Amino acid sequence: MVRALCFKMGKDPKKETAFTIVYKRTERNGIMKTYRTKMLRLVSMALAFALVFSLANVQNVEAKTKKKNIVVLYFSATGTTRGAAKKIGKATKGNVIEIKAKKPYTEEDLDYGDENSRVSKEHASAKTPARSKVRPKIANITAIKKAVKKADVVYIGYPIWWGEAPHIVYSLVENVSLKKKTVIPFSTSISSGLGSSGKHLKVKAQISSKTKWMKGRNFYDVPSQKTVNKWVKSLKY
Repeated sequence: MVRALCFKMGKDPKKETAFTIVYKRTERNGIMKTYRTKMLRLVSMALAFALVFSLANVQNVEAKTKKKNIVVLYFSATGTTRGAAKKIGKATKGNVIEIKAKKPYTEEDLDYGDENSRVSKEHASAKTPARSKVRPKIANITAIKKAVKKADVVYIGYPIWWGEAPHIVYSLVENVSLKKKTVIPFSTSISSGLGSSGKHLKVKAQISSKTKWMKGRNFYDVPSQKTVNKWVKSLKY
């Protein structure tokens, strides 16, 4: 372009004049300005992308590390399940709540060797507690509902009676909504494990497709804190 202008003006293109020098500088400045503009745009886009990625990553980390609200519910006849529940409460920093029968179970009521005892009659009412119409009332059901409503994770503990959860635990799961909760059953029994008790409770429970019902476990006695800590840590919820 400079050469063409020089020919038009009758100048020797090999000899630079003040005009050609100024023109070249102007041309170079224009190119540099365009280059700088493009670079600024690229840098701005890169920074914007980095900011969006960083915010998304922070939100993802916060979601993963968000402290879960945990409640540990338990029914205990002799104190063994109570001991396990308190250890779980300590390991999870959860709210531990006893499932209290409106009509408390006496020592005579718990005599499963007597066919006329309360627990024996409950057992004889149907082939399984899930099929039975016997549903002992829970004294603190309102407080339990309030606690569970705020919870993300619900542990449910009970002793094993005739290979199943006691009827009062069915009163719990049938009357307290466990929708969108992570539910973890645990039991205490010297002679048997959790068995199918957790699965049978799940069938009768108020749950939804978003309820995460976990396998759970049995403790053969009041477990050590170390045992409970290890188990709780192994749970992925």
